Amino acid sequence: MSFIAYNFIGTVLTSGCSGSSDDTSQGVDPSSHDWATIESADERGAWLRAFSTSDTTWIIGGQPKIGAMLRGDPINGFDPFPLPENTPLLNWADGTTNNLWVGGLYGTILQWNGTEWIDHSQDVDEAIWGLVVQGDEVVAVGGTSRWGGTTGVIFHWNGSVWNNISPPTELSGVGNFFKVAYDGSQYWVVGASGSAFYGDIEGWTAVPTGITHDLITVISPEPNSVEIVGGRGTGIYLIGDTESLITQEPLIAGINGIANHDEQRLLVGELGYSVVHTDNGVLEIEATTSHILHAATATSDGKYWIAVGGNLATSEDTYEGSVLFMEIAQ
Repeated sequence: MSFIAYNFIGTVLTSGCSGSSDDTSQGVDPSSHDWATIESADERGAWLRAFSTSDTTWIIGGQPKIGAMLRGDPINGFDPFPLPENTPLLNWADGTTNNLWVGGLYGTILQWNGTEWIDHSQDVDEAIWGLVVQGDEVVAVGGTSRWGGTTGVIFHWNGSVWNNISPPTELSGVGNFFKVAYDGSQYWVVGASGSAFYGDIEGWTAVPTGITHDLITVISPEPNSVEIVGGRGTGIYLIGDTESLITQEPLIAGINGIANHDEQRLLVGELGYSVVHTDNGVLEIEATTSHILHAATATSDGKYWIAVGGNLATSEDTYEGSVLFMEIAQ
């Protein structure tokens, strides 16, 4: 797996190679890595987020004008979960079973408290692309879409009120912030044209990544660490912290989603491509759909990966979705 380490002013520190991508030589068991299909052409719409809480897995997405949500597991199946009337396409979810937050088009932000939906939507044209929940606090990010908006936005819920937060000055012209994660002490935000920054609500530090492709998703599997994926056509996979990011060879085209379980990472992207990173090596998984895979999650029991995606057709109300699952190698 090739890698290049960068500091945050774009200087190359080290480069090298450690092993190859051959399945057998890396010690990964290919027989345990096969996708099974739950949905292959779901007319309810494209699925943009799979997210597991302590007792269930949630899947969200829909058509542009009609959002959709599912709840269940890969063995017993997924059932529709009701949404408020006129909910548009949903893009992301985070939280717990009884404190679940979702974001979507036109500033949509909804909270499920275990009993009912509470509307926290913002009066903006921009879409909410990502959000992260930390107890009573929520940070939501977003930006332009084909349905409206002009610039990247950041909103903070402190448990009582919403505030509009400005990005770092040097990133004020960025049109989209796609995802946000919390690393145990501060937030990380990634977005269009390689934009990335970290910090807290009081102040941000921009990260000059040297990357021009969009950065789509950021996670923090361990305190004070981040992993970032993105790219359009060319996959991007970065790991690191506030001191440096390491670029790893992703093996697949544009990467939209990343999920973690223990030391394993599942990356999913364009044309149904996916790859599993473990301590033993890297294994590309055979594609079973031509849909873009947008996101992935590990089920709460650690038994299965779930990947979701769709075709995002140019005509409204013609999106279709895919839901896949695969055993996690133990």
